[in-house]
Amino acid sequence: MTSESPSQVRPFIDVPCLICGGEQLDIVASAADIEAQLRDLEIFHRRRRIGSRPADLADRADFTQGYPTHVVECRICGFIFRNPRPVMLAVTSAYIRDRYSESHLRSEFELQRKWAEKKSLLLTNWLPVDRTPVVIEVGSFVGGFLAAGQRRGWTMLGVDPGKQVTEFCRARRLPVYCGTLGDASIAGGSVDAVVIWNTFDQLPNPDTTLAAARRILRQAGLLVVRVPNGVLYRKGVEIITGQSVLHDMATMVLAWNNLLAFPYLHGYSISTLDQLVGRHGFRRRRVYPDTLLPLADQDTKTWARWEESFVKWVCRALAAQPLWDTRQLAPWLDLYYERSEEIPNTAITVSRRLRPSARSHWEQLETSPF
Repeated sequence: MTSESPSQVRPFIDVPCLICGGEQLDIVASAADIEAQLRDLEIFHRRRRIGSRPADLADRADFTQGYPTHVVECRICGFIFRNPRPVMLAVTSAYIRDRYSESHLRSEFELQRKWAEKKSLLLTNWLPVDRTPVVIEVGSFVGGFLAAGQRRGWTMLGVDPGKQVTEFCRARRLPVYCGTLGDASIAGGSVDAVVIWNTFDQLPNPDTTLAAARRILRQAGLLVVRVPNGVLYRKGVEIITGQSVLHDMATMVLAWNNLLAFPYLHGYSISTLDQLVGRHGFRRRRVYPDTLLPLADQDTKTWARWEESFVKWVCRALAAQPLWDTRQLAPWLDLYYERSEEIPNTAITVSRRLRPSARSHWEQLETSPF
């Protein structure tokens, strides 16, 4: 992947809380902290790789959102997000221009395909059995989930703004629309499920995507959103900066789950995602705690493969404990929502709760291509 330099992604802008519109924010990790975490992450993965080619660090220590800015937490609702962040156009353009080596794309496809088989098997339990399910994947990337869905006989369509990954998928006869969900020509009420596995946290204005998903889904249709756990990132940073005896373990948990350096725009929790999705007329049905799909490949050292497996086994074991709400300990969260009949009357747009200067900015977000 070709990362954006700071000059390419600027100017940066301050943004209010996406969930409640709050502007009273606490710093979880400063820009200097993020810069240090990026250095630590590069060292972490270089030690675990066979060879040291720059391409080996793509999506491990080299990210589209790999620039140092503050990560903050809203004092009102607890939402965690980057602030400041690049302007809308810079975020969109970065994903359109992402470039990967052909070998990296092939490797990612194989890793994603194996992971997607498990996800598609679980999703089967939620799809209709009296007809061929129609499933849309937003952020389809290299198409591993599209391939898994096709093997199950589903009608699949991927949506991704990346030109290179779209071409990669189409060469494998995987249908992908190059653009955004709102721009795709999909008939209203024609889709059984919209899945957003690893993209939702990168959307500058997810309200537009959620509105488009609601429009195309059938009544009681399924929305699946997979997000990095912002609460776990905050807890991990507290352990790392506090020089706890759990420092090394916390570092491994964050690094193997792509949470160290927080390469995302937003870090949702179950509560904050419920609030955001709920105002578009979706109600939560289930939460599946999870970890990141495996990062280890043929170029990962043997001991590092075992380390990743052990770390993620510990994460899953802790998240599965029934004695308290341990889902907050999961690095990633898969949340299943059902399209309700009507949008709740209690849904209030965030812009109404902002002071005029902030409202002007939010109105600009609502016109973004996402």
